[in-house]
Amino acid sequence: MVKTADSLGTILSIEVKSTRLTSYENNLRKFIYEYFLEQDILLRPLGNIIYIVPPYVITEMELQKIYKAIESFLNLLKGR
Repeated sequence: MVKTADSLGTILSIEVKSTRLTSYENNLRKFIYEYFLEQDILLRPLGNIIYIVPPYVITEMELQKIYKAIESFLNLLKGR
């Protein structure tokens, strides 16, 4: 499910395990993008990497929404 995870403050990078190599063209990109868009979160995945750099003006509630969506997404992948 998760290959690596790194963070620095609110910046977060999670590399999702994939049968393909980690790259911008990884087939998980579309699935990740569509999932978060359905959650009203505009996220630009870098292939199979979930990468967030929230703005300084983000509220705690907005940030928690993003973190919960990431957790739900990873649980969804676990069930696949």
